[in-house]
Amino acid sequence: MSPLNPIFANSSSEVLALIGLPEACTTPAISSITYANWAHLPDWIKEVLGDDWQVRSGYLGLGRKGSGANTSPGIDVEVYVQSNTDADGVLDMATSKQATRHRLAGIITGTSRVITEVWTRGKLDEFGECSVQHIEGGGRFIVVAGQTIVDIRDSRTSELAAEVFEVYAYKLLEHTVRRNSPPLTAPIIKRGPLLSLTGTHDHSRPRKIQICSVVAARFSFWFELETPIAVADASVEGSDDAVSLEECVIEEGVKVKFTFAVARQGHHLVEVHAEFADLETLVSTSQMVEVEVFYTRD
Repeated sequence: MSPLNPIFANSSSEVLALIGLPEACTTPAISSITYANWAHLPDWIKEVLGDDWQVRSGYLGLGRKGSGANTSPGIDVEVYVQSNTDADGVLDMATSKQATRHRLAGIITGTSRVITEVWTRGKLDEFGECSVQHIEGGGRFIVVAGQTIVDIRDSRTSELAAEVFEVYAYKLLEHTVRRNSPPLTAPIIKRGPLLSLTGTHDHSRPRKIQICSVVAARFSFWFELETPIAVADASVEGSDDAVSLEECVIEEGVKVKFTFAVARQGHHLVEVHAEFADLETLVSTSQMVEVEVFYTRD
């Protein structure tokens, strides 16, 4: 992913300055705050908030760069993790943090009202570099820590008092925050893409593969990661929809099988961008591979 456009970075700073937010903080104490465990919210919400709580719906995806959940009683949680990487999939912390501030500015400007009538500096700065909240009612808190944004808001159907909502938000943050932690790192791809994970390809990471055997208009290849991941995804470019992702399956936490559909016969050369998010932090890494497909029916 390319670095953030300086024009966007400057406009983001102007928006955030309207509610008194400083430039990104780089002190060691602040930089060491990270977040984990949000991908497992359904497993621990009762332990943290009480037996009456449950997750009604949610998502975990790379297209939206994080996870989200709607709980009962009514609290909505969204966690965004910006993972800007270079061409080799190495995490670029500087541009990731810039992108985080740009996303925060986008959230703040997502209102038809005057920004300073809706938003103010938050009271939860202990959980990150900064926090913001709604002025009226206190029904929304957003915390920024490095490349992570945690957005907790009272749903429209909730009857929680402002003070009670604040307590719940605090408990959620306290359970997931990691203070004095090492910098976040992206998952490491051990090998792939490979047509099979059997054999001796222990650390093979080819940049281009050929698919000469297409069965039932489909083909698959594999990746293996060094550590467990929460979610994986892939996008296809350059085929005019001749090749598309059909299925992604994670096995044993570290093995990922991508299956693609081929819509028409012929020779197709496409770029596949595969992405993988860490099981705990949701930080992601990506790899681009050229795939040459030869598809002819017998």
